[in-house]
Amino acid sequence: MDEMTAPELNQYLENIAKLIEATAKTVEMAAQIVRDSKVKA
Repeated sequence: MDEMTAPELNQYLENIAKLIEATAKTVEMAAQIVRDSKVKA
């Protein structure tokens, strides 16, 4: 698997942040969204 470039990583993180803002109702939900967003190796 190729490594992500800095711009790609920044966009990935921004997408996760937007998902959290739109859907997480609690800190626990926010943490789960981040965990579920991990890139599978």
